[in-house]
Amino acid sequence: MRRTRRVLLPSLVLAALVAVWELAVRAAELPPFVLPAPTAVLAAGVRLHDELGAHLATTLTEAGLGLAAGAFAGAGIAVVVALVPVIGDAVLPLVVLTQTVPTVVLAPLLILWAGFGIGGKVVLVALTTFFPVMVATSSAMARADAELADMVRGLGGGRRDELALVRLPAALPGALAGLRIAATYAIGAAVVAEYLAGASGIGVFIQHSRKAYAVDQILVGVLLVGLVTGALVLAVDALSRRLVPWQRPDLS
Repeated sequence: MRRTRRVLLPSLVLAALVAVWELAVRAAELPPFVLPAPTAVLAAGVRLHDELGAHLATTLTEAGLGLAAGAFAGAGIAVVVALVPVIGDAVLPLVVLTQTVPTVVLAPLLILWAGFGIGGKVVLVALTTFFPVMVATSSAMARADAELADMVRGLGGGRRDELALVRLPAALPGALAGLRIAATYAIGAAVVAEYLAGASGIGVFIQHSRKAYAVDQILVGVLLVGLVTGALVLAVDALSRRLVPWQRPDLS
């Protein structure tokens, strides 16, 4: 019942907002280049579905590869820090410092250095998504059961044994929570990279629509970004339920 309510109530609110939007546009007789009605946005999406499919495939490829690279990099840094704390003392402040500069500011340099192909966009997505995974994984390992760690050391185990038997299993829920947060950034980072240097992708589609003052197409692109991001988060939730079934992700 609670799960049904969580799905039904937001759906009803969304339907009400769309209805108000439709009625307001028609009542005010707003021109399409200012604010099109939801029905016009839907019609534009149906009309351009073939073109959107090609753009969507490009964005998903960039976001998927970048998210995977960022997740592995974040988890890897967390493991290295747990194995060799002195490296953490030296590296973590620098990693945190890199997060004070918005990725969109670094994007032109990254595209210039990594190239205008898919590589530069994957690097940008990876740099955007690795930090949540690293922080969540590190925090989860630090909160591992101290008694279990003492038991491993008492039985003659070393730091690597403690990591493999205690800290890594404890880190899995945290890593997946970080991956869920990173998934919300991946599509947006890919779109930003496509704004700057792209021949295909949702970002390119939105840019071309903006230059043509096609507001209905811009809204189609924005809606598509939101839907794909939501689907990616749900995919991470499904992975979490399979890997750590004793912990249910917060869907609120």
